[in-house]
Amino acid sequence: MTSELFENYTLERIHWISLYLGLPPVGLDTTFPTEAACEARLYQVRWPDGPVCPRCFHQNVHSLDLRKLQICRKCKKQFSLKSGTDLHGSHRGLKFYFGLAEEIIQYRQRNDMPTLRMLQDKHGMAYATAIKLRSKLSADLAKFHGGLLGRCICVNFPRLPQDMVFGTDAHLLLLELEMQRRRWRELGIE
Repeated sequence: MTSELFENYTLERIHWISLYLGLPPVGLDTTFPTEAACEARLYQVRWPDGPVCPRCFHQNVHSLDLRKLQICRKCKKQFSLKSGTDLHGSHRGLKFYFGLAEEIIQYRQRNDMPTLRMLQDKHGMAYATAIKLRSKLSADLAKFHGGLLGRCICVNFPRLPQDMVFGTDAHLLLLELEMQRRRWRELGIE
């Protein structure tokens, strides 16, 4: 099931397990309980030093809070938090996309993928929408550090010991052991 985005199976497993381990231990609903919290997190990840105009890359912008727009003072371009991202033009809230991304990560770390029918039934969407969303979000999450959505929802990326080489079988084993430790902790075994 190795994707064309990864050189080999080990790198693909490392990627998805790292994203899974980076998910908030208390869950997304606790970490990002509201749409405003999700928007604040996306803002923080996308523009850590403040908003940047997508046209002229100027940082001198002002906000129209009522319409949730940014306006560049140099070129007058209007843009929003989601413009220029895979979420641009979406009609659902960020909380929905954060939850769907978490769901895909949980499946992918098990080397699986949520079925289209399951997404359709669980989230009340058309089959064509399920195809489009699963494809779009999976491609974004497969990017470095999980793409924009992955960086938003994964708050604790696991650290690699200094003496370990990234992408090796030893690295994968370390991540799998950490996953096992977390499962044991959840069950009260450790």
